[in-house]
Amino acid sequence: MATPAPSTPIPTDPAAYPFRVEERVRFNDLDSLGHANNNAFGVYFESGRVALHRAVDTAAKAPGTQIVLARIAIDYKAELLYGQTVTVGVGFARLGNTSWTTRSALFVEGRCAAVSESVTVLIDDATRRPVPLPDALRAACAPYVLT
Repeated sequence: MATPAPSTPIPTDPAAYPFRVEERVRFNDLDSLGHANNNAFGVYFESGRVALHRAVDTAAKAPGTQIVLARIAIDYKAELLYGQTVTVGVGFARLGNTSWTTRSALFVEGRCAAVSESVTVLIDDATRRPVPLPDALRAACAPYVLT
């Protein structure tokens, strides 16, 4: 089954992203063709997503809850090579009732190498069921919403 395309294009301009982290393409990330393996792209996106989630989570997540990844899609645009510094741009595209959508892009020297969209859900530790996003969490997310 095909994954639905995002409703609006994912930004490929580094300036669009209010939160950024840097990664480096490691030797371990390479495939037999000498460029970063597609799985390495997922690790770079994870690094940015987790850093952003930690920034808002530690400020405002309700006790007794945790966040879980429900969906991720990656579109590859260019290869990444050993030793390159990768800037991971991240921002919130949507804040829903119990989940949010994060959009991210990988950049090398301003050139977009990949884009990603993911959905994360806030769940109750005991019931393992989704719970509404607290107002404090929404407020902590606000500075990182994509415009």
